[in-house]
Amino acid sequence: MSWISALSGWQWALLGVIPPGILLLYFLKLRRQPLEVPSTFLWKRTIEDLHVNSIWQKLRQNLLLYLQLLFMAAVILACLRPGLSGNSEAGKRWIFLLDNSASMQATDESPTRLDFAKKRMLEQIDTMRSGDVAMVLAFSDRADVRQGFTGDKRKLTAAVQSIEPTNRTTDLNEALRASAGLANPGRVSFGGVNDVQVAEALPATLYIYSDGGFAAIDNFDLGNLKAEYVPIGHAKSDNVGILAFTAQRNEEKENEVQAFGRLTNEGSEDVTVVATLYRDRELVDATNVEIAAGEEAGVNFELNQIEGGALRLELDVKDSLAIDNVAYAALRPARLLSLLLLTPGNSALETSLQTGALKKLAEVSVESPEYMDTPEYAKRIAASYYDLILFDQCKPKVMPNANTFFIGVPAPMENWKFGEPKSPVFLVEWDKRHPIVQYLEMASVRILEGFTVEPPEGGTVLMRSDDGPVMSVAPRGPYQDAVMGFPLVTTKEGETEVNTDWAIKRSFPIFVYSVVEYLGGGITTSSASTVLPGNSIAMNLSTRHDQFRIEDPNGKSSTVRRGVQSQIIYTKTETPGIYRVFTEDQPDPTEIFAVNLYSPRESAIGIVEDLQLGGQPIESSKIKITGRKEWWRWVLLLGLGLLLVEWMVYNRRVLV
Repeated sequence: MSWISALSGWQWALLGVIPPGILLLYFLKLRRQPLEVPSTFLWKRTIEDLHVNSIWQKLRQNLLLYLQLLFMAAVILACLRPGLSGNSEAGKRWIFLLDNSASMQATDESPTRLDFAKKRMLEQIDTMRSGDVAMVLAFSDRADVRQGFTGDKRKLTAAVQSIEPTNRTTDLNEALRASAGLANPGRVSFGGVNDVQVAEALPATLYIYSDGGFAAIDNFDLGNLKAEYVPIGHAKSDNVGILAFTAQRNEEKENEVQAFGRLTNEGSEDVTVVATLYRDRELVDATNVEIAAGEEAGVNFELNQIEGGALRLELDVKDSLAIDNVAYAALRPARLLSLLLLTPGNSALETSLQTGALKKLAEVSVESPEYMDTPEYAKRIAASYYDLILFDQCKPKVMPNANTFFIGVPAPMENWKFGEPKSPVFLVEWDKRHPIVQYLEMASVRILEGFTVEPPEGGTVLMRSDDGPVMSVAPRGPYQDAVMGFPLVTTKEGETEVNTDWAIKRSFPIFVYSVVEYLGGGITTSSASTVLPGNSIAMNLSTRHDQFRIEDPNGKSSTVRRGVQSQIIYTKTETPGIYRVFTEDQPDPTEIFAVNLYSPRESAIGIVEDLQLGGQPIESSKIKITGRKEWWRWVLLLGLGLLLVEWMVYNRRVLV
């Protein structure tokens, strides 16, 4: 038996006044006015009333009084909420972890897994006794502490009720670290000799309400935590989902687009689904797709006479998870870069900028170094007209408002360090992870003369010689600068001499294209990028603009400023769909990207029976959380019955 007070202190005080008041009513002496009547019918009743209302008289047997006092006793007992607590042995300190990832939107529990889990968690919170404390965390791919340790059930209940579903994937690591930090405080070391406990370690019971849709966690020590896994959902839950969807222009056929989708069947039976393709809410095509149980299948569409637009793939299927039945893709808008080459003469470099692929990427202007002294150059630099400027064997007096690439000349930039020219130069290493040089093979390239290029802090070395770095890239506020420490050709006294044979090798046009693509922020692939819900996306947008407007799938817009970064970072990607990026002066989007839940783990919604934490198996909890068995309703019903009997006795004047 346990008791839970339903009233505050002043409410109890007010309720406590009522029983004495009832007793006083039976001692109350009424003031009556004499009235003569020609009958003796009321004498007996009058004498009885005088006895009843005589103050300080001896209390006689009175059924009405007993019934009224019993009724008040029932009301007071109901306000104490008597009942039995289920599983109250869980512990004195509880940590509740509630999974609100995308798979918890599955409807195999009514109305959803998340709602069902919240209900069970609230039932367990209701079993807390005086002195117990608990905290509430929601987790998906990151942890969100909704309520710190408290014994206030109202705060804990409000925290649980405030948890909303997300479209994110599941990762338990961050939530476990937050929990362990409270139950297993860290230690600090002084001089590597002694360590001091920074806080007292207190045991806690960790309840994980989830469907188990996350990877096994090996490198984790439970320490003072006792883990209990409460599985939410059914082990056999059928689901069909989309794992990938992309659209790409056909380079061989103009205005033809190919769209590809990859589907999965996580159920136990073969299914046939209808895959429907829409373009900007207009039906384009539909086809039947057969998917074997536990297998994947592909679907493709060919679209003619289409230049762009947003595509949406939908599966017409009734399963337990709806969010992965829709996917989005888009064709990126065509956008040409504005590129300026300043050179005293370099036929190899000029030729590499005239390839067919690069013409689709940028508009190239070639000028001599004297162009930097013209008013037109100054005007365009001030207006950030150019996306990228290539300085070949020349340099400006002041760095321009643009991304730059210096070839064979030290740049006029602070914090860069340039060595003295040396000969010859042997390349020994290049960064195959960086987009500028990842496709290059430089072992056979010969270089007569070059100098070292040390970038500032935050920069990246792209190539190294036997003497040090010879090509580097680094940010400069919102811009990026790259320097190559050896020229392709040298011009002395009007004569041009070749400094390297790289220009005649196949890798050189690839290198030039990569430089323009990366530093200019050009759009080279027609398919829009896609990210998982809640993940950030980095976009290389034109440096001509400092501010962009991003419109989400719901039509809401937000403004993003470039700041000191060369890339635009956007983080508000909670809603799946198409996002469009606009500049200040253009009605059409300059960039487009999609947010999709492409997660085999989230689509596989069958619950995991057992978890692995720190190499230890955590079995699903066998304890059925029944919550409290409340009796106050029955007590209150008994009180109402007593009140009804009292009313009947009063009207019939029985034993009064």
